[in-house]
Amino acid sequence: MKIIWRTAMSMDGRVAASGHDLSFLDSIDIGGEASDFPAFLASIDAIILGAGTLRWLLREGHGWPHKDIPTWLVSRDPALEAAIGPTEAPFRRMAGDLAPVMAEMEAEGYQRVWLAGGGDVAGQLLAIDRIDEVEATIAPQAAGGGYSLFGDRPLAPKPFKIARPPRLAGNAVIVTWVRAPGA
Repeated sequence: MKIIWRTAMSMDGRVAASGHDLSFLDSIDIGGEASDFPAFLASIDAIILGAGTLRWLLREGHGWPHKDIPTWLVSRDPALEAAIGPTEAPFRRMAGDLAPVMAEMEAEGYQRVWLAGGGDVAGQLLAIDRIDEVEATIAPQAAGGGYSLFGDRPLAPKPFKIARPPRLAGNAVIVTWVRAPGA
């Protein structure tokens, strides 16, 4: 099973500024370039995300836009799961150690899982060696603090390598890293 952490971040490596502020995303202008996000969504068969990401989506009026994809929410808050309402695909909430969730997803046959946020969940998954690819759209703005790409917990070094040359997308840069061989 492959876990892909596809996200946007500020120039200073933040996936959210203080107070879960994502206004730095407004600085991204991909110009006339077509987004490959629909093709990416079609390529995944499950999602895992954290409570902060879902709270932001709900607060901004987006709801949960991927109700047709099996989803695991990492949260201790049952009200957050209830706020989603009915979904076409299973929507599960879990808290604690993520290793059993990874085992469950593998046992159910999922092949490509999108880590949809946030940095704390990414750090937990990286700590147990479960992130295979990181694709970050880097915004042309520094957030000046906040939540980092892999949260704030100490992590052992984890080697990655550039998967393909970074590409420009309007005024942003998209970088894709994959786990280094033998890592």
